[in-house]
Amino acid sequence: MVKKKPAIVSAKDQIYESLKQDILSNKYQPGDIIQIDRIAAEYGVSATPIREILLRLEGTGLIVLIPNKGAQVNEIKTKDIKDIWEIRKVLECYAGRISAQLISEQEIDPIMERVKSLYERAFDKDVYTRVDDDLHRLLYSHIDNEFLCEAITRVQDQSLRIRYYAESVSENKESIVREVSNEHLDILKALKLRDPDLIEKTIRYHLENGERRTIATVEKISKD
Repeated sequence: MVKKKPAIVSAKDQIYESLKQDILSNKYQPGDIIQIDRIAAEYGVSATPIREILLRLEGTGLIVLIPNKGAQVNEIKTKDIKDIWEIRKVLECYAGRISAQLISEQEIDPIMERVKSLYERAFDKDVYTRVDDDLHRLLYSHIDNEFLCEAITRVQDQSLRIRYYAESVSENKESIVREVSNEHLDILKALKLRDPDLIEKTIRYHLENGERRTIATVEKISKD
């Protein structure tokens, strides 16, 4: 058996992932300008690879390029939320049904324990976001369709940026985290039962609530 060589991640790819995470985590918030010269200086590279990276990020829909300046993080609109969550409901519910018989209890139990731990400690954004990400990735981790997995990942990236922004500015952050955690536990319990209908129902319920919570917060911010 031929052993695969470990993947080598280029410096450009590392910067791309770092900038992408900064946008998803709302270090760069909607409307913020990402300046090429400042980013180049921060990473110790020339402006040319930063331009290429920003062009690549524009393809994800997270930013829009501004000629001779850099890029601007896309604003969040109610229609964007509805469109993104509509796609998520189609893709993730389908993925959950397919994965019903494929996800093992050894994969489910550690995530379930981490979700439960969120009830026992002060809010920790890093723990909360990692658990959330791991749970949703679990839903399609066994699907042997690269195009489907790529589509889900891209849509989830868009929704996470929007949702984490809304949750970070919400006045009801603690209750939202508890609601989300309850919904996550219901999904995990459904996975343990291997019931495709119940899995789809709990995923759809979670996504519908997430859409509702996000729209309510974003619209409140726009009115203030």
